[in-house]
Amino acid sequence: MMRHWRVLLSALMISLPWPAPASVADVPVSSGPLLSLTRVEAAKPLLQRRLQPASVHVPLRQWVTEDGLRVAWLHTPQLPMLDARLIYDAGAARDGSQPGLATALTSLLDEGTEVRDAQAVAEGFEQLGAVFSASSFRDMAMLQLRVLSEPGVRDAAMALLAEVASRPALTEQDWLRQQESMRIGQRQRQQSPAGRAGLLFFQKLYGDHPYANPPGGLAAAIERMRIEDIRAFHRRYFSRQNAVLVLVGDLSLADAEVLARQVSVQLPAGQPAPALPPVPALTKAIRHHENFASQQVHVILGEVGISRQDPDYYALTVANELLGGSGFGTLLMRELREKRGLTYGVSSQFALMREAGPFQIAFSTRADQAEAALELTQSLLRRFVQEGPAAAEVARAKQNLMQSFPRYLASNDQLASYLGLMAFYGLPGDYLDQYLSRLAAVTPEQVRDAVSRRLHPDRMLVVTVGPAPATAESRPVRAPAAEAAAAREAVAP
Repeated sequence: MMRHWRVLLSALMISLPWPAPASVADVPVSSGPLLSLTRVEAAKPLLQRRLQPASVHVPLRQWVTEDGLRVAWLHTPQLPMLDARLIYDAGAARDGSQPGLATALTSLLDEGTEVRDAQAVAEGFEQLGAVFSASSFRDMAMLQLRVLSEPGVRDAAMALLAEVASRPALTEQDWLRQQESMRIGQRQRQQSPAGRAGLLFFQKLYGDHPYANPPGGLAAAIERMRIEDIRAFHRRYFSRQNAVLVLVGDLSLADAEVLARQVSVQLPAGQPAPALPPVPALTKAIRHHENFASQQVHVILGEVGISRQDPDYYALTVANELLGGSGFGTLLMRELREKRGLTYGVSSQFALMREAGPFQIAFSTRADQAEAALELTQSLLRRFVQEGPAAAEVARAKQNLMQSFPRYLASNDQLASYLGLMAFYGLPGDYLDQYLSRLAAVTPEQVRDAVSRRLHPDRMLVVTVGPAPATAESRPVRAPAAEAAAAREAVAP
């Protein structure tokens, strides 16, 4: 009986009419000897589709509440979650003469409010299943919240977020405890060649510009800091006119508008932070070495780069991908690590901020080969600027960037971070929609032109921290005042 059914089924299948394929690419996969040939013929259209820029559409909505709070909202209904960001123009660039103020404030926000102690704040978020954090950077201070989008839970968590932001306790006792924690952080950074090199690089490059202030602060300023200084910083910069609220998740536009109004009225009124001054470029090469007892030397070389809205952004992003931005396969990794074993890793980047951030190349290497590694890096950079990358290399870099970009938008949290950057820096609402097409439009000529104009290998700052260089006289570490004076001399007036 089973054999009878098999024979009947085979007869039926043989008699079925199969439609003629429209093209070779539409030929169904065969189990016969033509399988490999079919796949070869179909590869070309598949490759063409693969090389086409992927499309990204982010239907972002932005508005300003009646009270003056800027809002960015994106509906993502896939998960019953809400990711929120409350971002203030209150980073280390606003610290003034007291580096560390912004970090001190954000570290105290979850230590209690005017009506709740630290335990009550922690329990309030925990009972709602919400995750809260606060941090500060050079440009911004950011409060993050993740919570279920169920209205009762969501609204309560956002109200607590607004309370923490607008009415922190900021007590003397809490500050003394946090001050000791920041002291420990300072000591740890001073014990790291990379940490010290990074601090020196920004101080030397930016001089008396606000970007010279490290987000973690400076030891002397932390010692002088008082709780009233932190309170004054909060009163000045933590206002709704100086903030951006980002809402991403399973939240309708109507609910987002109501929620934004509720948050806005809880935040104090104030004034936007003033514009930061432009960053002067280096006018000559600067070399600074700091002695440090270690087996390795940490090297950072670079110069003033570009801001978030620079017209050369896309071309320089492609250039950096080839130079040292994507790890293995870059020019610097091939030459320094793979061919010569001079370092475990080397990278380059354009740090993007409101004003021009730094371009820098960083690596660590053995003390006895530090000078050779530095000279090779400078030579490679000089040749990269003079000759520019080949067309095939530019195409490869663009393809790598375009293929990896959608992964950075794969979650609500990532989308909220991107939208926060867009709203904070005033990027256009279609920035993410247009990103891939603008990247795809970059030509080899544009890359070579941007590199030749924006990178200056012969007038860069070089900072090394480690044993004394074998071919250069070591200079002792100077007092902070002397360092600031030297940094001012390193930049154009």
